[in-house]
Amino acid sequence: MNGVVLWHDNTGGTAVIWCEDHADLAYFSAETDAGALGSGAEKLAAGDLVVFDVMVIGRQRRASNLRRLAPGTPLADHLLQAAMAVETGELGRALRAALRLPECDNRADGPDAASETAEVIDWKTAQARKVS
Repeated sequence: MNGVVLWHDNTGGTAVIWCEDHADLAYFSAETDAGALGSGAEKLAAGDLVVFDVMVIGRQRRASNLRRLAPGTPLADHLLQAAMAVETGELGRALRAALRLPECDNRADGPDAASETAEVIDWKTAQARKVS
């Protein structure tokens, strides 16, 4: 199973992991699965992409044979930047930067530019058009 580390305790070697199947979270403990990461358990961080096996013990999902596939991104920093971008009107630029997408010009050019732009309509108008 693939997952993302949501929280990790560097001192205890425990982690909470979001699972790709959108079911319950999985819990990892370096004490009970010490061989999984070898000496690298303390290198886990929130946002890390991991792969692991899932075991159900009682009513709790446990991650075993955990391996880190890729380091995570500082999600909290990205969310703060996005919130600030909404306030300043720079949301598109901030999202492109966070996702590492190239800058682009979304404006249509040329004599037919007006026909290439989207029209924003309210819900009632959309429903009226759908019925007719």
